[in-house]
Amino acid sequence: MNFNKCGPLSLVLGALAAAGKVFIAEVGMKKALECGNRKTITDVQWNHGSEQICKVDVKTGRSIKGKSNILERSRIIQDKNLQIRPVKEMDAGRFTCIADGATYEHTLIVVSVSVNPSSDLSTGAEASLECRVTESDQKSTVKWEKPGGLFENSPKVQLSPVEASHGGPWQYCACRLFHIFLHLIRHLTRYDLAFAPAGSTNHQPPSGGMTLLGLIWWVWVAVGVGSLVVIILIIVVIVMMRRIRRRKVIEENQSGKTGSG
Repeated sequence: MNFNKCGPLSLVLGALAAAGKVFIAEVGMKKALECGNRKTITDVQWNHGSEQICKVDVKTGRSIKGKSNILERSRIIQDKNLQIRPVKEMDAGRFTCIADGATYEHTLIVVSVSVNPSSDLSTGAEASLECRVTESDQKSTVKWEKPGGLFENSPKVQLSPVEASHGGPWQYCACRLFHIFLHLIRHLTRYDLAFAPAGSTNHQPPSGGMTLLGLIWWVWVAVGVGSLVVIILIIVVIVMMRRIRRRKVIEENQSGKTGSG
């Protein structure tokens, strides 16, 4: 997926003093969570909910591992920030960073987008686009922007049937509102819906079974058996011709001996 030109991944409007930050990440991608604004710190600890991920002494590099399932998919970067790779839906929720005694609480929202079917579409077929948001408090809303600028105010869009006008860029928007217009975070991602080339088909193989080069498997079996029979016949003919020649040579030799006697 490619991010569109509408702006950065997150856009914060209003009061900057809002508690913590809200980060939005897609499943399978990597995401870095920032820990405060301090440039230099001596120790940092990251928690996911009530579970500790890790605690690091920046000066010595010594680290204490926690029991969070994020531990194996995360690392500390820039001495304080937490990078998660790859992001999973279970990672959504509250994150706490403790740096030199100062506590910062953040929220991670995880977005998962699915398109069915995943291959190129054909007009007249059926398709669906779904944006699933995983979060702890369910405060986000999702809508889709169609090619041409119209909106679908639903996390799932059903195309039945698929029309030529559906081709092009689709954008989902996950919006989260706090304290009434004070803090707005928008996550916009573009997905290009492509059509199969004209004349191509996406039909399933015939009910007879698997195909190879357009032929059903039992046709290839029949061709193989037929070829084997032809090869056996050729071998039999060659053996018989050699026997006939050998017999003729023996008879000629016997007749020659009889004449000389």
